[in-house]
Amino acid sequence: MDKQFTFKVLSVTEEYGFSSYIVQCSAQKFKRIIKAHYDRSGSVYIPDYQQQLAAMSDLDRTVLDIQLASFIIKKEKRKV
Repeated sequence: MDKQFTFKVLSVTEEYGFSSYIVQCSAQKFKRIIKAHYDRSGSVYIPDYQQQLAAMSDLDRTVLDIQLASFIIKKEKRKV
């Protein structure tokens, strides 16, 4: 159950106090482009979560969510 996703930032825009990320996520045969927001309080939010991560099992969706949030937070901390 050690599914490891890899992430590649395709673009980042900053406006209204948050950063909007477009990230390519992949693992084994899975590949998807996901939009996510990072706000200055340190939270990562995936808009339209159910729609963007449709057709994934609940476990895979949760693992992806956690790993993506960790990836974005690390990117943001490096910018400071």
